[in-house]
Amino acid sequence: MAKILLVEDDKNLALSICDFLSTEGNTIEHASTGEDGLQLLECFDFELVILDWQLPGIDGLEVCRRLRRRNFKQPILFLTAMGDVDFIETGLNAGADDYLLKPFHFRELVARVRSLLRRPSGLLSSVVCFGYLTVEIESKTVIVDGRKITLAPKEFAILEFLLRNPNRHFSSKALLKSIWPSENESSEDSVRTIMHNLRRKITPEGKDCVIKTAAKSGYILEGSAQQT
Repeated sequence: MAKILLVEDDKNLALSICDFLSTEGNTIEHASTGEDGLQLLECFDFELVILDWQLPGIDGLEVCRRLRRRNFKQPILFLTAMGDVDFIETGLNAGADDYLLKPFHFRELVARVRSLLRRPSGLLSSVVCFGYLTVEIESKTVIVDGRKITLAPKEFAILEFLLRNPNRHFSSKALLKSIWPSENESSEDSVRTIMHNLRRKITPEGKDCVIKTAAKSGYILEGSAQQT
């Protein structure tokens, strides 16, 4: 699961991309102009930006340049019909990580998204072991001390996010910005409630939870994961 921003002015194409990537368990935000995309990026955290080149107003190339000047470190994938090598070179030199020509097959888009997210802080391997936890990412299966448990979608989203970002503190506000859609009416109190339920479910009797809490720093998954 990743939080992805799509900046694309073709509404039908954008809807299809959002639907297709959502089936992978991702949270997708859509902006139809470069200005709207930049505004969302100022307010919320995203793990990947999919960016159309030819946008009304501020075009995709300028959006990419502005993001890199802001020290935005997450991957940027260009979507464009302009396949000339000069355009490709310009886009990559502006800071893009990958380039996909229109028209494209949605399966190729998903494959490229997965590849970009596998970089540091990206998608996890198919099975992750962390202490007494075993997490199968694709099937969203969680095993605690050999016993399979059931997590609600947002409980799993938080767990996967922390597994992807171990040894870092995240406040309830930071988790809200990183995982929830921007138009969602959820709150920091809701995040704390979900986190309470998650920690209760994944903690075996007589053991400490792998997700630690700190009054002023938030939540942290301390240690290292083994991935297979």
